[in-house]
This record gives sequence, C-alpha cells and structure tokens, in this order.
Amino acid sequence: SPMKEAEGANHLQLGMLSMQKGNIKEAEKYIRQAIRSGLPDKENQAAAYLQMCSLMMNKRDMNSLRAAKDFFRKAKALKPKTPQIVEQIKEIEKYISRIPG
Repeated sequence: SPMKEAEGANHLQLGMLSMQKGNIKEAEKYIRQAIRSGLPDKENQAAAYLQMCSLMMNKRDMNSLRAAKDFFRKAKALKPKTPQIVEQIKEIEKYISRIPG
C-alpha cells in the first residue's frame, strides 16, 4: 500500500542518516524496517539491500558474511539503473567474490 511504501522510504532514509553518523545498530534496525514495510520501487529496494550488505560485511562473522552475499544477490537481481547504485554494485562485487561460502 502507498502508506506502507512511504513508511519504508522514510525508514530507509533514517537508516542512511544513521549510517552517515556511524550509528550502525540504529542503521540496521531502520533498514530492516524499510525492507519489511516495502519500498516504492526497485531502485529503493536495491539501495536498501546494498546498505544491509555493507552492514553485514562490516560485522565479519561467517553468518553475517553469508547474509551479506544474500543481500547482494537480491540487490543485483533487481537490475537497478541508478548510476550510484550500479557503481556500488561494481564496488561491492570486488570484495564479495573473495568471501567464502
């Protein structure tokens, strides 16, 4: 529903802001809520998955790294067109291919 999508978009923005401030726990909470609420389009969905991928990669434990790969695959599968997101995918791809599992 449009209300849910707006809520999702708001959570995504709050998550991005939290990340910029270095508040990782809060960022993860908001971005998970954004994904759960639903996002208005594939670009926003891909952005949310990529943010989660980055958060998981920073944790460095095996479960988080597996989750990172999963979020990355979901983001890539959406075939986003936004230049920044496409660029982020290329950047993350360099690292993610080295992760075992």
